[in-house]
Amino acid sequence: MNSTAGHSARSSQDALLAFLRRPDSFSEKPAAVELRQTHISLVAIAPPHVYKVKKALDLGFLDFSTIEKRRHCCEAEVRLNRRLTRDLYLAVVPISRRNGSLHFGGEGEVIDYAVKMRALPEDGFMDRRLARNAVTAAELDRVADKLSAFYRAQKPSDAVAEWGRIAKLRLSTEENFAQLECFAGTLLSRPALEAIRYFTDRFYERRAGLFERRRTGGRILDCHGDLRCEHIHFSGEEVNIFDCIEFNERFRYIDVANDLAFLAMDLDFLGRPDLSGAFVQSMASLLDDPELLALLDFYKCYRACVRAKVAAIKSAEAEVPAAEREGSRADAVRFFRLALAFAIGASKPLVLVLIGRVGTGKSTVARALGDALGWPVFSSDRTRKELAGLAPHIRGDAAARAELYRPAMTQRTYETLTSRATECAQSRGSSILDATFGKRVQRDLLREKLAAAGIRHRFVEITASDEEITARLRRREESNAEISDARLEDFARLTANYEPPVAVEEYSRIESSPDLKATATKLLKALVRLGE
Repeated sequence: MNSTAGHSARSSQDALLAFLRRPDSFSEKPAAVELRQTHISLVAIAPPHVYKVKKALDLGFLDFSTIEKRRHCCEAEVRLNRRLTRDLYLAVVPISRRNGSLHFGGEGEVIDYAVKMRALPEDGFMDRRLARNAVTAAELDRVADKLSAFYRAQKPSDAVAEWGRIAKLRLSTEENFAQLECFAGTLLSRPALEAIRYFTDRFYERRAGLFERRRTGGRILDCHGDLRCEHIHFSGEEVNIFDCIEFNERFRYIDVANDLAFLAMDLDFLGRPDLSGAFVQSMASLLDDPELLALLDFYKCYRACVRAKVAAIKSAEAEVPAAEREGSRADAVRFFRLALAFAIGASKPLVLVLIGRVGTGKSTVARALGDALGWPVFSSDRTRKELAGLAPHIRGDAAARAELYRPAMTQRTYETLTSRATECAQSRGSSILDATFGKRVQRDLLREKLAAAGIRHRFVEITASDEEITARLRRREESNAEISDARLEDFARLTANYEPPVAVEEYSRIESSPDLKATATKLLKALVRLGE
């Protein structure tokens, strides 16, 4: 776009924004207008109505770049959303310019279109009700009943079913990965993105038969496509499910498991995995479709990436208020972390236990994974000093270290780590334990306690060559940032006392390297395989 065209587009956008902000622009003459922005729309709330205008964008997966394309999508939005709503979508209204001023109606030069909707009471939106802990099981059942009736009413077609082929599914997932590339290293780590891609590719390969059964079994339908909590509204006994995808049939011609996974993922994101689990179990029963449960983590991962991408795009839009941009950035990070958790099979609380000899780099890897996943890291080195009332980066003399590392203190440290991981899991959270766990009896005791509490766990031994370990321990001598007291002088003794895990213990082994990103990527891919 040349500078003149760019200036003209900005001027038109500014004029439209000013028009939508003015109460006197609307026949309702509201006392005030609230203007909200999504990454693709301007939404003017002018009670008792809402007017939604599509931004003049071409994002690849949608194209609103011309007025005719926006009109077509507005008309499709009204038609398609009437399937799951009642008296909500009213009309498509032109916005025209006459004598230099904008107004609703067709008199003058039509410059855009708006979808006119009935305004819904704010307290009825599902996301807001969740924030007040006000969503009941009965309301969730009504959502499930409405959706199951919607799916059952459709007659599968060969044209729609074609979108269930893996080659077609890859169009969406590969497009997603291409559009996420620019956020790698800022909103998500490169190892996280590689692990999510690895998980996606392996799922296609390992579950090809399942995808084909879904395609030929009538499970690919004309769905909602954007099924999340803020698009569900309760008003008495009435449920409206609105704002479906109208701009790209590829995103709507999908497996019902894909459609449902979006809402399940959103419930997870909003801190209600209990409702998420109950909802999908109910839908599997209502649709007589137990196989959809096997696809949930795959589609949840994809959907979390989509939400992360949308939030990331919004966080970079200059016209969005700064506070909203920052909130969108935080949401993008959280969605990326959730996608990674689904990829490694951690849709339910998981304790990841990183063990290994001193100096293998397990603490550094644990911190990197904790940041990538948003999980707390419970470190034996930090916990030990905390219990002893010592500053973390102070290394005492030989006598002080002997007292700090006596067997009773080690046992107390490991018991505290176990308690913290258990408390985290009971609060529906996952965590990482970073400790040597150099004796099999210590590892067995941890397994027994976690299993008794019904907590899922995985052990990974981080290894390194003796040469690499000694090089790291030498570097510690020159650092004031180390919490661990182990130094080169301790290497032989600690190595002799370490009991490496054996096959019967069910663990994975990852060799670390000076390249932290490479080590983290290897570990995350191993977790993907363990979660299969």
